[in-house]
Amino acid sequence: MIDDDDALDLALAALPLEEPPARLHGRIMAATVYRPRVAVIGWETWLIATLAAVALWLGWLVISVPRFSDRLSDAIARLADAGGLTSLTTLGWLAVGISVVWWLSQLTIPSRRLRSR
Repeated sequence: MIDDDDALDLALAALPLEEPPARLHGRIMAATVYRPRVAVIGWETWLIATLAAVALWLGWLVISVPRFSDRLSDAIARLADAGGLTSLTTLGWLAVGISVVWWLSQLTIPSRRLRSR
């Protein structure tokens, strides 16, 4: 067993290694560091497709069902009223909460560096 780091480095350097394949470094860099970022990841694709399908379905209902837009707007108004979103106090606190979240997201908090000892 080797207890000394220098002896370990010498033992590793003495190993008979074969040459790496041609352009290995370039292929590794192309697959890792220089790889183009994916514009949309898998779950985002499904979310966008689902939202588009729901919007298309609602659009079809508005066009094809008589007075559907009136019933949809009435249902949205009833949900807003039931949730308390028609109260000015609720809307004010909601605006304050959104403002606090936005301002906190804009803060830059430096992270401490860990020093190796």
